[in-house]
Amino acid sequence: MKGLAVLALALFSSVAMADWKSETKSILTEYKDECKSTVVTVDEIVKNSHIKGHISGLPTEAFEKFKVVFYVKTNRWYVHPYTHYENQEEGYSYSNLNANGEFQVKTVRRDVPSKQLAVVVVPKSYKISSQKWWLKPLFGSFGGVLKNQCNHTIVKGNGDFFN
Repeated sequence: MKGLAVLALALFSSVAMADWKSETKSILTEYKDECKSTVVTVDEIVKNSHIKGHISGLPTEAFEKFKVVFYVKTNRWYVHPYTHYENQEEGYSYSNLNANGEFQVKTVRRDVPSKQLAVVVVPKSYKISSQKWWLKPLFGSFGGVLKNQCNHTIVKGNGDFFN
């Protein structure tokens, strides 16, 4: 009986996961060429306040289909500034794009210094994972945030982004 329950749970989970992956892949396919030329720019990082930036190269009608996710690198990649949960409003672990392609998220001070900041443009259907071991997909296929990206930028740091 337990085995049947585990099997049912695994099947339900894989169907739910397939749904967001399918929608994410569809949007990335639709904007494949535009994503190649999309540039992600971080304009301002203010400690314990916010991160602001903008994108260019993506058509304005596509802005409503994408969001920006922020990851910081310590011992692994963590979504910044807060762990993502279902139905969370924007500004805490992701930002939507406004009509001008601008984004903004809050930032908070942490005890552990960060080495890098990754700002990643993904379809809104992308399911945010609160932590990742790596950004790039392992062997080009497994895991990694960048597997589901439109484009991204990495801001190298000295451990003092938010401390």
